Amino acid sequence: MTENQTRTPYDAEHIVIVELGHTVWALYIPNPDQAKNPRAVADNITAPEYADVEVVATAIRCYKTEGATASGWFISSGSDYGSEGYPNKRAMREALRHTIHGYFTTTEQERPAP
Repeated sequence: MTENQTRTPYDAEHIVIVELGHTVWALYIPNPDQAKNPRAVADNITAPEYADVEVVATAIRCYKTEGATASGWFISSGSDYGSEGYPNKRAMREALRHTIHGYFTTTEQERPAP
């Protein structure tokens, strides 16, 4: 893919949401066999066989009572950490869906660096 091309809109069968306690990952898993067990992919994301897997976005739950500057769900994608806090999981999931869509519809140049 050249820098000026846009990715085609993401295919839902290639995006997998994995919940890891207070962390949620949106993973792009192009291999259908690997996508059958997304938790195994998430648990071994640095393994060579998962080199083509991308962490498209991450949502983290923070609490002021545990020392964070704000409470809520915060979404990051690439080097973009500009997410406002979302008060509940439902609002976070909606924002995460938009973040995923934006990731796959922007050009390579526009996308934040990982």
